[in-house]
Amino acid sequence: MKSSKEPIHPNGPNTRFIHRTAVAVGTALLLGGLSATTANAEDKTEAADTHAFRTVEVSQPAGRVVYWVLPGQRDLAAATFGTPESPKARLEPKMNAVLEGKAPPAMPETLKNAPFMVGIPEAARSVTADGDYVFEKPNAFSDKARIISGEFASSMSDVVREDPAGPPAKTPDSAEFEATFTGPGGHQYRVVLDHVVKPPFPGYETQGGVFTDGYLHGDTGTGTPLMPKQYTHAAWWGLGELYIDGEKIDDHRVMHLMTTEVVRDRDYSLVHTEDLPLEPEERHIPDQAHHTHLMLPPLRGVPGKGPVFDPLPTAYELPNGQSQPFLHIMFEQDELAVTNTSGKTEDS
Repeated sequence: MKSSKEPIHPNGPNTRFIHRTAVAVGTALLLGGLSATTANAEDKTEAADTHAFRTVEVSQPAGRVVYWVLPGQRDLAAATFGTPESPKARLEPKMNAVLEGKAPPAMPETLKNAPFMVGIPEAARSVTADGDYVFEKPNAFSDKARIISGEFASSMSDVVREDPAGPPAKTPDSAEFEATFTGPGGHQYRVVLDHVVKPPFPGYETQGGVFTDGYLHGDTGTGTPLMPKQYTHAAWWGLGELYIDGEKIDDHRVMHLMTTEVVRDRDYSLVHTEDLPLEPEERHIPDQAHHTHLMLPPLRGVPGKGPVFDPLPTAYELPNGQSQPFLHIMFEQDELAVTNTSGKTEDS
């Protein structure tokens, strides 16, 4: 499926390369405006940094390529989802794991309304006239997108390699994040991370909520299988604040950031696991080897209940008259710096 937006010219003004020092500059400028709640966590972050085995800084300053992903259909690749006769990545086993094990009270109802977090029910799959096996419900992992403007900065501290026991917010991992962008409807958005969590979805393994140097999505069991299995430089899951036009909309929104290998091709189609890794000439921007995904799904963290299904009030009206219920923002020209315990910094 082709995207309906105007194409980007890789050598045009939107693809100017800015020196990697923009990572530090962007982080300082954006994170300097964090909310008081997040700023109060800085001491904890600094303490965690002394024990981190890996720290990461990633940012993208204004003036580079950013996309707002629209709802659309998603093809179901056989490697992850099987075939209509022999389906894989089904919801039912995940739901059974929730019902049989320990899970937040809201989880069964949440997965009924947002099954894509762990699998796709067989009843929600269909075969098109062309023979394609698809998830028929419009979702956040489509080929449709609009070019917007924005910037972000995030720093993260990976302290543990496995999810520790305890409630979702109990983890020594930490991160800071702020993004600002203008949506296709003209509204101004600001997203701020408050704290990292270990999302309690069945099968997820998140290294304590900050995940570095591994694979997510696809058939890994961590993250929606609607995304391809992709090498991930760094990622976090957390709860935070959403502002629209300067007004705080909510302060317990579920959010997820990840910087990965490029998974969108020259036409901005979201590829499948078997297509990866993309060669430079196959990428949307040939000289960009990674990009950053920001996702706010239709979920809200409720103390004592867990993640509750709650469509995100984005204020962006779709052609059907309904508000888009999620945010999926793609920063296509990010800058990344990874520091390991050896003190070696790896810029990419």
